[in-house]
Amino acid sequence: MTAGNYLKDKILVLVLNGIGIFLLSLYLLAVKNSQTTVCLIAVVWLIVFSVMLYIDYRNRKSYFHKIDDLMEHLDQPWLVQEFLGTSWKLEDQLYKEILHRSNKTVIEQIYQLEESQREYREFIEGWIHEVKLPITGMQLACHNERQGNNRRIETYLSQLDNAVDQALFYARSDQVYKDYQVAETELRQVVLKVISKNKYFLIQNQMNVQVDCGDESAMTDRKWLEFILVQILVNAVKYKKEGTGEMVFFAKESKDAVRLCVRDMGMGIPTEDIGRIFEKGFTGSNGRNREKSTGIGLYLCRKLCRKLEIDIGVESTENEYTEVFLIFPKNSYLSIL
Repeated sequence: MTAGNYLKDKILVLVLNGIGIFLLSLYLLAVKNSQTTVCLIAVVWLIVFSVMLYIDYRNRKSYFHKIDDLMEHLDQPWLVQEFLGTSWKLEDQLYKEILHRSNKTVIEQIYQLEESQREYREFIEGWIHEVKLPITGMQLACHNERQGNNRRIETYLSQLDNAVDQALFYARSDQVYKDYQVAETELRQVVLKVISKNKYFLIQNQMNVQVDCGDESAMTDRKWLEFILVQILVNAVKYKKEGTGEMVFFAKESKDAVRLCVRDMGMGIPTEDIGRIFEKGFTGSNGRNREKSTGIGLYLCRKLCRKLEIDIGVESTENEYTEVFLIFPKNSYLSIL
């Protein structure tokens, strides 16, 4: 609160006091008081009034400064009225009571919405688990029958399974801490599992895959990492060039971190799009030419990486390559656990 704003708020009081001094001066002069006496009374009035305004301004400024300070330090700013001190001003007490009643209604609505979202999330998770059971059964049945048509069906089932997984992880992405198990994870084994799980999908789309990972390992959750790599793999296949595509998984270890990279020799990403590929729903100029692009996969990857304290980034040259990299800081999970 500035002095100018305070004086604007008190404009009526200032005008009334000005009129009061003027009328009192006229009266005193009319009853034969000297001009010196009238001026002295007016000066005393102005001094007393100015001191009163100054004290009130300092008190109000201090009061609102404390409120601003509370707002900055509270995790739930809408509860600020619960922490306000007692004010001797009636208007402050009335405002506090109004805020209390208003916020009580808002908080009740928030709790109802959170409960509704929780029930919906639990339903989605349960439904997805039910859907995955027959998918797994059909995959096993197709795997046991070594026929061309069955392999094609298994490819479609693999895509369906990935889509169901995407829905499940999306539903859980805001509560990662309830479902992860951090352990030392050998990156090569995770990569090989992801490739094996999607082998018919890769074969169907003529994608050659090379793994150049050694014995590098990182402290992370294996299941969530597999999901992230599947999203990157699916994107690489989706945006490959015509004909046979190529993809390479490789890892590098440094003193402070382990870097896992996925490079594909596909269409690449236009320069104007590369800064937005992790935005929700963003498909870019390449994605708009493909019906199956949703812009959800990489968005989920970044969201989960942030929850797991993994850095994710991308480098690309259009029509040459795209490289998505995951950086696992060493000992980063000590802060979580």
